[in-house]
Amino acid sequence: MAVNKLPSGVKRWQVDWVVDDAKKGKVRRRKRFSTKAEAQDFQASTRQAIRSGSWVDPKLADKMTVGKLALEWLERVKTIGANGRRPVTPKTYDNYLRLYENYIEPQWGMTRVSSVTYDATSEWVTSLKGMDGKPAGARTRELVSKVFGRVMGYAVRKRLLPANPTKDPTGRADYIPDARPVKRHTYLTMKQLAAIAHEAGDGALMVMLAGTCGLRWGEVTALTVANVKLGDKPMLAVTQAYSEVSGKLILGPTKGGEDRQVPIPRLIADRLRVAVEGAPSTERVFQSPRGTVLRNGNFTKTVYKPAIERAGAGDSDFPSPTFHDLRHTAVSLAISAGANVKVVQRIAGHASATLTLDTYAGLFDDDLHDSASRLNDLLQGMDWQ
Repeated sequence: MAVNKLPSGVKRWQVDWVVDDAKKGKVRRRKRFSTKAEAQDFQASTRQAIRSGSWVDPKLADKMTVGKLALEWLERVKTIGANGRRPVTPKTYDNYLRLYENYIEPQWGMTRVSSVTYDATSEWVTSLKGMDGKPAGARTRELVSKVFGRVMGYAVRKRLLPANPTKDPTGRADYIPDARPVKRHTYLTMKQLAAIAHEAGDGALMVMLAGTCGLRWGEVTALTVANVKLGDKPMLAVTQAYSEVSGKLILGPTKGGEDRQVPIPRLIADRLRVAVEGAPSTERVFQSPRGTVLRNGNFTKTVYKPAIERAGAGDSDFPSPTFHDLRHTAVSLAISAGANVKVVQRIAGHASATLTLDTYAGLFDDDLHDSASRLNDLLQGMDWQ
């Protein structure tokens, strides 16, 4: 890597160096400067970047448009996932694609990757308009900006850029609104859960299974007879789930992408045994009277909501849980029954026990006092002072 003085020109100082190109092999690069000091500074910083492995070729970012990069990223998350571990669900991919087509592509599609800046991104997000031409809501701006940030993060991963231009030097993006709603889980008691199931008619077993095993709607409706393990320790093998994409039901992996085994209470397992007896292994455990896949909206309207209304008739304090709240109920009941956090993690289908604790921290509060009480009982009669 050398600094050379040219015989003429406004910028007479030139830095020459050679880089490795995946397609062309050794490639010569040149950059001119007005002063020798500027050239030497560039030479030193570039040499250090090359040695540390952090150097990127600016010409590559000049040749790549945001649109082309985004389509590459979308294909990656669809096939192997952003980190190469597992692809996103069809529903998540569809959401990413719509955000790109409706918001990112019209603004940035033809822009060179090297031209994206923090200020331009911030201005775009804060003034973003919805599909109706009116100012976009906070939730839309949050989702659009996060997807755009991930696309530009992919540029860094491909060594097109040294840093993500949608983030400030500290790695933050203060223009992204936090529009996440405060999640208020509804937890049923076992008595309330049983009351709803009792009023659900043919949907009783499904309600009880969701309320004690913690399966999501798409997981419950995707269960087949082969997923039901009714031995000495009855279990459900949760291996797939339905998701609704553009009005169509798609069978794919679970939300977390991982299979799991969930224990079934014995009394519910006995009911389940009767329900699946003699059925072929590929048949769905729960389906519509016509043999089609159940849809959440139809089931809620015709079975679940009327069951809640009948169960709570005359009780103004009776909760009105969504079907997804049955999942939270299962976790709550498991914790109150003394299950350890790893069991609760399995029921919830979380990637880690830390996520379980963060999500349901409030439910473990009583355990703090119970633990102190148990330790106090052990101390009784001990001479420790």
